[in-house]
Amino acid sequence: MKKSAAIKNNLYTLYQLTKREMKLFLKDKASVFFSLLAPMIVLLLYVLFLADVQVMNVKSFIPESIVIDATLIKAYVDSWMVAGVISVACITVSLSANTIMVQDKTRGILNDGLAAPVKKYIIKLSYFVFNFLVTLFITGLVFAVCLIYLFLSGGWSLASMDILILLCVLVLSVLSSTLITVFICNFFKTEAVLGAVSGILSAVLGFLIGAYMPMSIMPKVAQNVSAFIPGSHSAGLFRQYFMRGPLEKLGENLPSELTEGLAEAFSMEIKFFDSTFQQQEMFLYLAGSIVVFILLNAIIAFTKKKKKK
Repeated sequence: MKKSAAIKNNLYTLYQLTKREMKLFLKDKASVFFSLLAPMIVLLLYVLFLADVQVMNVKSFIPESIVIDATLIKAYVDSWMVAGVISVACITVSLSANTIMVQDKTRGILNDGLAAPVKKYIIKLSYFVFNFLVTLFITGLVFAVCLIYLFLSGGWSLASMDILILLCVLVLSVLSSTLITVFICNFFKTEAVLGAVSGILSAVLGFLIGAYMPMSIMPKVAQNVSAFIPGSHSAGLFRQYFMRGPLEKLGENLPSELTEGLAEAFSMEIKFFDSTFQQQEMFLYLAGSIVVFILLNAIIAFTKKKKKK
């Protein structure tokens, strides 16, 4: 009975702490707005300036003797960009949500919590649960906007099962990103440091995971580094399911070698030296990153707890 009461008490404490952090985050309307606005700006910039460039890139692969409906090409590159926007949002939104944890450190609130009769791992876990829920909610909105864009632009080619699998990929991606960013932000002590790192990572990661430019045009070194980043596998999985339908439609009018060339050019598969990550291997890599960073976060919490003693 005592054990059951202790578990119930810990869950209630976790709920209250997570609720507190959610309220603090949602209270800052500007933070919520800009977390959602950042991926929308990327999508808008693509629609206004980059879409035609990517369409021309695809046309350069196709011999002039083969006539392809321009809407099919547009649907293909739209699907590529949408996949990139969502995969980057999973990382940048999670980074932004860590502001609450770093604020609590700066203001001494975290130390007050550690001094209270509350299990230390419950406090740490509350930051993770809060971050996961906020990131999943905002990226879910981004996901919905991207689906609406594909539907309105004529690039819709998703089956019901594709959407279900994409939602599963979204949850896995958010879980992986949250574990990684919470681990990294454990080492930040001020909001200024978090802001600087967030700005740098937000700018660089889009290129490193092939969200803004196909990885196939990057140097081999960059491609190999990209293969180590869990976000690249997240982006690869999003591309696999978003782009599969448009590629199949293009393949009805193109030789198989050209279809395979397009898939490779737009990084539907991830290259690592002479090897290629297949779809199942991307899922395994993403799942593996979740396990690894669960362990790393637990080690960090245990080490800090030991130092306190």
